[in-house]
Amino acid sequence: MRDSSKKIRRRRLLAPAAAVLVFWSAGAAAAAEAYIESVPVPVASPQPQASVLYYRDGTTVLARLGATDHSDVPLTAVSPDLRHAVLAAEDRDFYGHAGVSARGVLRAAVADVRGGRQGASTITQQYARTAFLSQEVSVDRKARELALAVNLERQLGKDQILERYLNSIYFGRGAYGIAAAAYAYFRTTPDRLDFAQSAVLASVIKDPWGFDPDHDATAARQRWDWIVAAADAQGWVSAAAVRYPTVPTAEPAVAGPAGLIADQVEQELARSGITSAQLHTEGLTVVTTLDAAAEQAAVASVANALAGQPKGLEAALVAVDPETGGVRAYYGGALGSGYFDYAGTLHPAASTFKPIVLAAALARNISYLSRWDGSSPRLFPSRGVPLRNHDGLQCPDCTLKKAMVDSLNTPFYAVTDQIGAGYVRDTAIRMGIPATYDGHASMVDLPGEATPGKTRADIAIGRYPVTTGDLATVYATLAAGGVRHTRHFVQSVNALPDYDEPVDGERTLDAAVAADVSTVLQAVVTGHGISPGRPAAAKTGTQQYLETRQNQDAWTAGYTPDLATAVWMGRATPAPIKDKHGTAISGETLPSEIWQQFTHRALLGSPTGALPAAAHLGRTDVGDAGRSTSTTAESPDSVDTIHAAASGYEPVVQTEHTGKRLALTFDDGPSEYTPAVLDLLAKYQIKATFCVVGENVGWYPATVRRIVAEGHRLCNHSMRHDDLGILSAAASKQDIAATDAAISVAAPGAEVPYYRAPYGDFGPSAKSGAELGHTPLGWVVDPDDWTTPGASVIASRIEKQLTPRAVVLVHDGGGDRQQTVDALTTLIPSLLADGWTFDQPQRTIAPTVAPATTVTTAPAPSSPAPSSPAPSSPSPSSPSAAAPGSPSATEPEGPPSPSE
Repeated sequence: MRDSSKKIRRRRLLAPAAAVLVFWSAGAAAAAEAYIESVPVPVASPQPQASVLYYRDGTTVLARLGATDHSDVPLTAVSPDLRHAVLAAEDRDFYGHAGVSARGVLRAAVADVRGGRQGASTITQQYARTAFLSQEVSVDRKARELALAVNLERQLGKDQILERYLNSIYFGRGAYGIAAAAYAYFRTTPDRLDFAQSAVLASVIKDPWGFDPDHDATAARQRWDWIVAAADAQGWVSAAAVRYPTVPTAEPAVAGPAGLIADQVEQELARSGITSAQLHTEGLTVVTTLDAAAEQAAVASVANALAGQPKGLEAALVAVDPETGGVRAYYGGALGSGYFDYAGTLHPAASTFKPIVLAAALARNISYLSRWDGSSPRLFPSRGVPLRNHDGLQCPDCTLKKAMVDSLNTPFYAVTDQIGAGYVRDTAIRMGIPATYDGHASMVDLPGEATPGKTRADIAIGRYPVTTGDLATVYATLAAGGVRHTRHFVQSVNALPDYDEPVDGERTLDAAVAADVSTVLQAVVTGHGISPGRPAAAKTGTQQYLETRQNQDAWTAGYTPDLATAVWMGRATPAPIKDKHGTAISGETLPSEIWQQFTHRALLGSPTGALPAAAHLGRTDVGDAGRSTSTTAESPDSVDTIHAAASGYEPVVQTEHTGKRLALTFDDGPSEYTPAVLDLLAKYQIKATFCVVGENVGWYPATVRRIVAEGHRLCNHSMRHDDLGILSAAASKQDIAATDAAISVAAPGAEVPYYRAPYGDFGPSAKSGAELGHTPLGWVVDPDDWTTPGASVIASRIEKQLTPRAVVLVHDGGGDRQQTVDALTTLIPSLLADGWTFDQPQRTIAPTVAPATTVTTAPAPSSPAPSSPAPSSPSPSSPSAAAPGSPSATEPEGPPSPSE
């Protein structure tokens, strides 16, 4: 024991000199000691000072950020668990060293020489730096830090140093010192903190913003796990006995819309080397790019639009200077810093993405006056299901300019099919959409979707989600004549005298391409009457909610030569959006009013500039108008000729029993129309078969349970309606199994006797279904009710095709099916009066019951993963990529399809 004490004392005497010698390897220990003695410990450390954020004029205050909540407490008022958590996180050898770590100093010195930054400082060094020095990265500052640490160890005891350290560091949430931190995070005092809570506070010491659960719950949990494991290794706690605590949400450091701007500034400065602690304690002067008049216009325009609207309706607005990339106005919500930022969350771009497609087409020598088949619906070989224009609009011979003004889907999908979805994605990235969101590739299919990791031509109609800020950057690139600038919030900061505002841009589009896109988008402004009182270009967009006639996202994005702005409206969790009059909100309504009003107010009094004249790029003879092979006359069910039925696995097309019977089979559901179908069948005591799409099952689980409870049969009809198509045997088996699993979650123990292959693919898919215990199901009567012929036509078609024992195909989802319900309402009593009876399809395969399991929904590109969608009444949360809502038995949710 005595020898061990001697070793510790020797180590504490020699370590300081050895550490300093790392910096002065050519010097002697005596010189090092002399330097240490020349750096006295100051009598008092400076008190924290609030920083001020200014608008771009440098005089108008935008917000103040400072640690104003501060009171010192003795170490005896700090729980042992908290001390151990901090030591585990920052300095496990604190009570064994003499203030410095030679190994840590060496790593820091090497990093500094290489121009990087390296931590690994002891708690004593951190206290010396925090209390008495700056955050400057230099060998001289590091040497002074080491000398101060040595002198602190000589003058103070370990407990005194730890006490001062805990009272002097910034923990985030405006909390300076451990007493303020204990209250800010857990509404308690430091002596009452258990180890789980203490580890949360120890986590944020390293990064008060990044490891705050409000800002990044995943990173915070990972850091917490690491600290618990470190403490367990030291014998201070049993990791198995510690559970992650509930962390109350933070009070906003800055209230109101300016709070989210302050959050963005804080994150941007952190990327430039200014830590959260510095920003909140060192009295910095930060001049932002925000324009006071523009920001006031943004807040007022959004407030006017939301006044009196239904609760839960949210809006976001981001305005960017096309010439610099500086953010001039930003609105992500009204609650303040730390709250959910709607301007930074992911939402399907819908038709506001079409200008990117046009830019890609122009770059491939396709003129905006080229003519395309804008019929609706159209069936594309690459898509599987028919694509429709909103409101059934038709334009069989349509220029891309007219297609943009009318927001038609089919021409832009056809263009993307021709030039390549990957090329459109590349163009979007060049214009300002990031290649990744939260570490995952953007604008690609997710795991479990049709082409995981790849981009489908649905990118043309805004299928993939983007943020409001990124869409504003895209439109700013067009406004700048094809030059993209980095979107940023900081103009200057006094702590970074060499800071250069990133105003230099990169040409990503030819100026002529941008000019032609502007010409087309000016026609949109004129055609829709949304001019802000000066030359402008814009595009609206509306995302449909599920397969309903409701909307869930509404956009308007546009620009003048001086300002590019994107506006989004929707809900925290995807749901139908209606205004105070009960009318569905679309891009042409409230969002365009916000954009128009904001642009007018923000630029009031400024010179009026002109957008460039058309360059008339490209060829006009490259469209598919008059040459399209996918017309409204072609039913997707006609692809049964692609794969003939495998021998022994032929689809069943007749009823179980003989006689004048028929079997009703309903495809593509369940949907909002299924309850009406079930009511009709119950009225006449008819049993039918429902071929359900796995994704829809997750949206309408209660409806699936009703189908089973009322004695109807289930049929597996692939996992996703939008992805139905011709599949390989391996892909079919995965798809069928996923659908079985979805059904078993909604209706545990339900039997699934049949499998209907996507669009009559009676080859590998049908055989795979049979091998998994499902009778392949076909039909002999098809009224083509996937089109819109009308109820009387549907009823007439069925009657004309009927033969005894016929399996009848009608649709229950995939679009507006009210006409199908109306047709059956008159047809069923007519058939009963004519002597027909109703039966179920024949079964040739012994059915199996899929085991009850949990379906894992693939993360968004939100998400992240995505993180969980924000609640309808947002609590503080980080800006994240919000994925579409999770399935619910009471409110169907899921990835929707664009409507406009």
